[in-house]
Amino acid sequence: MEIFRKGDFICLKNIDDYQIERYSGENVNIFEISDIELDFVKVLGCKNNIPFSDIDSIPINGKDDFQIYYDPIVCASIVGLSDPAPIRHKDYSYYFEAFKNSFYEDKNFQELVKERGLKYVHEVQHFLTDKFHDNGLKIHTF
Repeated sequence: MEIFRKGDFICLKNIDDYQIERYSGENVNIFEISDIELDFVKVLGCKNNIPFSDIDSIPINGKDDFQIYYDPIVCASIVGLSDPAPIRHKDYSYYFEAFKNSFYEDKNFQELVKERGLKYVHEVQHFLTDKFHDNGLKIHTF
C-alpha cells in the first residue's frame, strides 16, 4: 500500500471521537487530507488533529467508497461567436463505474486500475494525479 499524500481520501477508524463538520449533515466516513504533520493528519471537515493510528485506507469495493464520484477537468470547447456555450452536467454516479467511460491508450480507466492491482482509493488518486496531473475524484456529501 502506498503512503498517504495531501489530498488523499481516507476514512476514520473511530469517527464518533471527532467533531465533524458536514454541510449536508451526512455521516459519510470519507475525508480529504488537508495537511500531514509528523504525528497526525488534518482533514477537511474535522476540527481535530487525527493521529495516523486512527486513519485508514478506503478499499475499492462499491460500499466504503460509494460516495466518491469522478469529475475530471474537461478541455474547453471551441465555440463560435453566435453559438451557445456547451452545457456540462456533473455525473455523481459511483466513480469506478464512471471509469468505464474514460479511456487512455485504448483501455478504460477501470481496466487500468485492475491491471495495476490498485486496491485503495488513494492509490487510484496517486495513479491519476501522476499520469494526468489531476485525479478528478470528489466526495459527494449531498
